[in-house]
Amino acid sequence: MQRPSSNPILKKIAEKVLDPIIRFFNFPIAYLAGRSERMEKAILWPVIKSYATQSKDWIIQYTKLPKNVERVPVEWPDDNRFAGYAIILQGPVRAEENFTVETIKYYKRCYPGVTVIVSTWTGSDTTVKVEAEKLGAVWIESVPPEARGAGNVNMQLDSSLAGMKKAKALGCRYAMKTRTDQRIYANDVLQYFRDLQEMFPSGDPEIMPHRLVYISRDASYRYIPFSLGDLVVFGETDEMVKLYSIKRDERSSDFRAVHREDVHRVTDEIRDKLEARSDGSPYELFPDFEEWFYDYMIAESHISFQFFSENICPVRRGDDLMDAYYTYLKKYAVVADVEKVLIYFPKYPLHSRRSYNEFNTEGKMDFKRWLEIYLHYQPKREWKMCGEETPENEQPRNASGRKNKEESSVA
Repeated sequence: MQRPSSNPILKKIAEKVLDPIIRFFNFPIAYLAGRSERMEKAILWPVIKSYATQSKDWIIQYTKLPKNVERVPVEWPDDNRFAGYAIILQGPVRAEENFTVETIKYYKRCYPGVTVIVSTWTGSDTTVKVEAEKLGAVWIESVPPEARGAGNVNMQLDSSLAGMKKAKALGCRYAMKTRTDQRIYANDVLQYFRDLQEMFPSGDPEIMPHRLVYISRDASYRYIPFSLGDLVVFGETDEMVKLYSIKRDERSSDFRAVHREDVHRVTDEIRDKLEARSDGSPYELFPDFEEWFYDYMIAESHISFQFFSENICPVRRGDDLMDAYYTYLKKYAVVADVEKVLIYFPKYPLHSRRSYNEFNTEGKMDFKRWLEIYLHYQPKREWKMCGEETPENEQPRNASGRKNKEESSVA
């Protein structure tokens, strides 16, 4: 599906002129619809139905999640099965609507015995800290790093690592990394993630005893190497410490904004031209794909790529990036569908919008696509532990990451 090009001038006009007008007329509808469920049915539903009827392209669905978390049923009210688990909420706390505190309360209610750790920055809201500690949460504050990395990825790494180290010190065997400004509404996700690990054992337990569990959200893409969104990651605490102990990004925090056009030149075309294919490769579209990847690597790819290179096998220039990525997915990771997690992210409300639902229109890496790789993908080489050289009988690859023509033509 080709996406319409975005005119920056028209976009700016829409933001400055149309958006305030639309918000002005929407406010009374939203306010009245939010007073009660009866008002919602009387006001909001007809509006949505009208939009869906008039739309030439879309069928509209929406999901309701309760603000009052006490309304969500609890699976294990008197069970202490999660005593060896930790949930790390990393990042700046969200004080609006007491969001972070209510999220802590919800996790403690859903997962009896779980350790909740808030890993944030010095100077955080003391009121939130007091309330969090009253609920039994462990509170950690760190000094922000001077070098923040592209998209502030180093801040994410540092706060996540501080939380993981604390979880390990407290004796937690398993840990889930999430954020202070998001909430996972699924009340059984820790059990779900652990069951995925049991169902799909590690491809090499000597390297990784259990897989890391990612979700199909935001930057989880099939055709961009190591593009696995890390809004939520679950795994053994030892492996999670390794994940966030990787080499820090040396780029400036505004790198993504400065090089936005260079990044999207490739990512947009990859999504448009490879989204519906099961056998595509970005090397087919861009002869300079490898150079682009290393020059403009997105923050999410930096985390998974570095983890693979430092803990499983070093990836060198000329190596097939897609083969390394798919090997990582096949042997050491699993991708859970975000729909099963019921994640709520008020900071970016539009991120909760899903077009096409199960149609893979952006080349997303979801569970179905991961399962296809797990069952059918055959790695082109054996990716060895760090420090081991490529076997002598391994076919060399040219700068694009593909085999040389003379060698690839040999049966």
